[in-house]
Amino acid sequence: MSKRLIAAALIALLPLAGCGFQPVYGTRAGGVAAGQSLAQVQIDPIPERNGQVLRNNLIDRFYTDSRPSDPRYRLSIALSAVEEELGIQKDATATRARLRLQANYELIDNTNSQVVYRTSSRSVVSYNLLDSQFAVLASKQDAYDRGLTELAEDIRSRLGLYFARESEKG
Repeated sequence: MSKRLIAAALIALLPLAGCGFQPVYGTRAGGVAAGQSLAQVQIDPIPERNGQVLRNNLIDRFYTDSRPSDPRYRLSIALSAVEEELGIQKDATATRARLRLQANYELIDNTNSQVVYRTSSRSVVSYNLLDSQFAVLASKQDAYDRGLTELAEDIRSRLGLYFARESEKG
């Protein structure tokens, strides 16, 4: 009986073999890998410390060998952050805070200076507000680092999907 179940399961999974799933960052038949396209994107400087951290996170994710000498694209990012206190106690002190980070960005084709892709990414993280000022600063900085890492991953994923779709168009 178990052999029949295994055979039935294999037969049921057979149609999924041709379902169209393809790797985004790997080598694709007839196209350029999205990772190779990401390596042709120049990342503009982003103001303030958090912008620098986000840019460094993106640089780590986009470039495997070195930065492009003559990039095909340019990525322009506007970063904003909003902090709000949550978990208000009876004595009007907060015990928890939420950090909302938003990156609005444009991918610009350097050959004609046209915006080819425009979107935004968001990250929401929270952290504890403790009695110690040092602990609050460390917790807040960790929240910013986590949020900026999430933004960098989301930006890389969205741009990777954009390049994958563009390579399919030919």
